[in-house]
Amino acid sequence: MIIRETPTSFIYLTQHDHAQVSGRLAEQWQLSYFEGLERRAEVLLAIREHDRAWIPLDAAPIWNEQTHAPHSFLDYPTAPKVRHYQQGIEEVEHLAPYAGLLCSLHYTSFPDLAKSPAGQQFLRTETERQNRLKQQLQLFASTELATLEFHKRLLRFADNLSLYLCLNEPGTPKAQGHPWYREGIPFSDYFAFTQQQLVQVEWPSRNVVQVHPSPFAESFAVTLRYKELPKVRLAAVGLGQCYAEAPVEELEVWVHSSQV
Repeated sequence: MIIRETPTSFIYLTQHDHAQVSGRLAEQWQLSYFEGLERRAEVLLAIREHDRAWIPLDAAPIWNEQTHAPHSFLDYPTAPKVRHYQQGIEEVEHLAPYAGLLCSLHYTSFPDLAKSPAGQQFLRTETERQNRLKQQLQLFASTELATLEFHKRLLRFADNLSLYLCLNEPGTPKAQGHPWYREGIPFSDYFAFTQQQLVQVEWPSRNVVQVHPSPFAESFAVTLRYKELPKVRLAAVGLGQCYAEAPVEELEVWVHSSQV
């Protein structure tokens, strides 16, 4: 779950909905910038489904007594989180082994996992999975591994750009935005089209974001699905009931490529 706090409420976005936005962003990536086009369908599947581990967790939110807010993906208890990570990766692998490999590589890149015994065991298990899938898919040549690295980076980029949209209040000026993104989209200078610059995102109005330099050829819309949980209602009925009764709302945001 992705949580954004306002003075009177918590904005709650599910991880799986966020991943669907990631998939939509990746679909719009120009084909001329896409390496390993023969794997494109599997890569898009991995990006759309990379957070399916969170589906059952998002459906039953829990309260964080220390922060006085719903637990988010940033502070969710590690042991149940990594159990679901593993289950989600297994489900994606069942759909397509290459997609499962990408999701496994994505999750094992999270630096905080090595800080707990449960996370360390998860890393060991996933390293075994990655080795098995590389063998199964016969990914041995340096060119194949370089393409795999590109696909992993594309997943990370789409994940980060979608998180930018979810973690910021729509229309937030760049200087006041989430600290992760004030310098640009992290790690985006990997891609050739950036000429070693970080991709920048501006949010000039509630329904428009501008991306530059951009991997997208055309403007397109993404839909952010969320629930608003009023703090007064949370205090009255608790998190479970407040979440269950809150309607799903939608915000359409247009993504434009900017030359600025």
